[in-house]
Amino acid sequence: MAAKKISRKLIITVLIVLLVLGLIGGLLIMRRRRNPLGSSIVGDFGERVNFTLSAGGKKTTVKGYYVLSEYNTYLSIRDVAGALSGTEKHFNVQRGKDVQWEISTSRNYVPTTKKENTPFAVEFPGEYSGTNDAQGRDGLVMYAPSVSVDGDTQAYRFYYKADTDGSPVASDAFVSLMDLGFMLDLSLEYTGEKELKADLDRGFSVDLERLEAAEYFRDLDGAVLANAATGEVLYAWDAVHQTEIASTSKLMTWLLVQEAMNDGRLTLDSAVKISENVMRLATSAYGLDICRQNWRVGKEVTVRDLIAAMLLPSSNEAALALAEAVMMSYGFTEDLEKHFVRKMNDRAYELKLSSAMFYNASGLPQYEADQITAKRGNKMSANDLYILSAYIMNWYHDEFTAFSSKRSIALPSFGENVQAVSSYFDALANFPVTGMKSGTTDRAGCCLVASMDVRVNGEIQTVIAVVLGAENQKLRYEQTMTLLSYARQYYR
Repeated sequence: MAAKKISRKLIITVLIVLLVLGLIGGLLIMRRRRNPLGSSIVGDFGERVNFTLSAGGKKTTVKGYYVLSEYNTYLSIRDVAGALSGTEKHFNVQRGKDVQWEISTSRNYVPTTKKENTPFAVEFPGEYSGTNDAQGRDGLVMYAPSVSVDGDTQAYRFYYKADTDGSPVASDAFVSLMDLGFMLDLSLEYTGEKELKADLDRGFSVDLERLEAAEYFRDLDGAVLANAATGEVLYAWDAVHQTEIASTSKLMTWLLVQEAMNDGRLTLDSAVKISENVMRLATSAYGLDICRQNWRVGKEVTVRDLIAAMLLPSSNEAALALAEAVMMSYGFTEDLEKHFVRKMNDRAYELKLSSAMFYNASGLPQYEADQITAKRGNKMSANDLYILSAYIMNWYHDEFTAFSSKRSIALPSFGENVQAVSSYFDALANFPVTGMKSGTTDRAGCCLVASMDVRVNGEIQTVIAVVLGAENQKLRYEQTMTLLSYARQYYR
C-alpha cells in the first residue's frame, strides 16, 4: 500500500511538473510570436499557385495563394513589382525603417536578394489531402503592417508565410487583388484559371454591377452609400433591416452631448467627475488602458477629452461618463444612464429613425439581472444609421470632424502624454475620410460608418458609407473603401 501511495504521488507530481512546463512553453511561444510588424488578425492555410501575369506585352511568373478557397487570391508584392517593372504602373517595394513596407511609384523595382521573384518549386496539385507542406498547403498569418505609399502611411492586411514556429516570414508579403488596386491604382483581371492581366490603360475602378452579380455585399447586415447634403443614394443593400450596431451607437451619444452644449448645459471644458459606475466599466474587460491606467473615482476630466476618447479609440467608459454628465446637467441624480437611454430613444423617434432601439450609451452587449440572462444590443438599420450620420454632418460638420478627422488627439485631463488614437484612420488613410465611427461585437460583427468630403459642381458635399455586419476587420475596411472608391468615381 505504501508503495502504491508513493507511486501515485510520484505520478501526480510528474503530471503537475509537465503541466507547468507546458504552460511556460506556451507562454514563451506566444511571446516569441509577438512581432513588431503589426497585430496578427487570423491564421489561415493557402494553396500555392504560380500565376502568369501579363503586363506591358510581357508575361511574368508571380507567386500567389488561394487562401482557403479558389480565387480568394493574394499575390507576392515583390513579384508583382518585378512583373510591372518598366511599365506605366512600375513601383519599387522594400522593407522600411519608420514603417514596415515602403512603396514608391516613381521608381522601378530593385530586388534586394537573389532569392526574390523565384516561383514556387512545388504548387498545390489537387484536392486537399492533408497538411503536408510538399502538397503546397502553407500556413499563413495575416498582419496589419504599416505601409508607406509615396510617403503616405496607410494600413492594409497582408499575409505572410508562417515559419515552423508560427511566426511570420516577413521577407515577402502576399496582398489581395483588391488591396493592390487600392494601393497602386492597379486593375488586375483573371484571364484564365492561373492567368492574370494588368490593365495599364486604366486605373483601379469599382464596377458595382459586377460586384452585385458576385454578391459582394450580400453577406452584410446592411450597407448604404449616400450623399448627406442631397440625400442621393448611390448604393444600398438590405438597408432597412434592423440589426445590431455596436459602438456606432456612440454617434447618438455624441449628438446628445452636442445638443446639451448647444443648450448651455455643458461646454468642452466642463469638468466631469469619474463615478463608481464609470470606473467599474473602465476596469472591466471592456475598458481601455488610457482610462483604466489614468482614472480613479472622483477624478475630473474634460468633456473635450471624453469625446475624443469616445470617438477615436471608442472608449465605452467615456461614453458612460458623458451620458451621466448630460443627465446631471438636466438635474437628474440617480439612474443616470437609464434616463440617458430614454433620451436616446426619444431623439431617435424625433429624427424618424423607426428601427432604432437603444439600451445603453456605448453599444456594449446588455445583460438582464436574472438567473437566465438575456443578451441584447443597440439596434438600427443601415439606412437609419445613415440618416443619423447625415444629420450630424449637415448640422454639426465642423464640431464633429474636429474630433473624428484626427488620427490622434492628446488628452491632458487624463494624464501626461495620454493620446486617443483613431481605430479607423490608418486603415482608410488612402481616402480623405472625415470620420465617423467603427464598432464591433460578436453579434453585430464588424461595423463602420465612414464620411468623406467630395467636390460636386464646385461645392463641397459629404458622402457617407455605412457597412454593418462585416465578417472581419479586413472585409469591413475593404468593403468601405470599395464604396468610397465608387463615390469618388461617381462625382469625378
